[in-house]
Amino acid sequence: MDLRRLRYFIAVAEELHFGRAARRLHISQPPLSLQIQTLEQELGVALFERAGHRISLTDAGRELLPRARLVLAQAEAAKTAVQRVGRGESGALELGFTGSLPFTPVMPRVLHDFRRAYPGVQLQLRELSTREQIERLTAETLDVGFFRPTRHELLEQLETRVVLREPLLLALHADNLLARRKRLPLAALAQEPFILYSRSVSTGLHDQILALCLKAGFAPRIVQEVHEMPTIIGLVAAGVGVALVAASMRQIHVPGVVFLPLVETGVATDILLAWKRGPASPALRNFLAIALSQTK
Repeated sequence: MDLRRLRYFIAVAEELHFGRAARRLHISQPPLSLQIQTLEQELGVALFERAGHRISLTDAGRELLPRARLVLAQAEAAKTAVQRVGRGESGALELGFTGSLPFTPVMPRVLHDFRRAYPGVQLQLRELSTREQIERLTAETLDVGFFRPTRHELLEQLETRVVLREPLLLALHADNLLARRKRLPLAALAQEPFILYSRSVSTGLHDQILALCLKAGFAPRIVQEVHEMPTIIGLVAAGVGVALVAASMRQIHVPGVVFLPLVETGVATDILLAWKRGPASPALRNFLAIALSQTK
């Protein structure tokens, strides 16, 4: 049995007239009759009782009719499902992000636009460190990731694009005398205790801030290292020290924390979109198209 003959059979069974069924199928009557005969020969049973120009279903025909409809419906559903996957309209994506990314404008906007454009694609969101994302992307257990620049031996296996550049701001307690200023040079922080992002999770911010301080003429006195940028804000509020954080951290409204711009220009941190080099799935291609269209 092939799908075409089942379709022909259903038309004849519903019309109970070869002529009407042929017109419905946009074919001539002789080929239709031949196809029905071939189907009956394949099954070894008669599907129709023929009495002159009148036909009716046999018991075998009545048994086949609902099954044939089901087979065609399943075939059409399979065709639709496969086409949707091929167009990236269904399937799943594993997406990684670091803890500070939901506070930035780029990641929430990309996720919102992608979900609206492709509601059939299931997004699995994983909060992971930069190192974990890089390792999972190269191992292909993660499809795409958001993180900040870093050095890692596996980075050469990834494609990366800058999707946002945001200024670094000074976060300090409101009781600190420096908080009364409108902006500060980095050199003004030479005697301040620093809270720094940990190098152990493979973020480039640790080394970037150290380099900025050294360029300003001092080595920061580090009193605490943490794994997530939001944690830094809590420690600043507790009076543990000062910190350089991404501008998006201003969205974390914690009493007693003041954010000041730096006098130095161009002091910023990038957000990268990363994925494994090589062929991308249709769903991933669609995600990248939306994400990269919003690059600033």
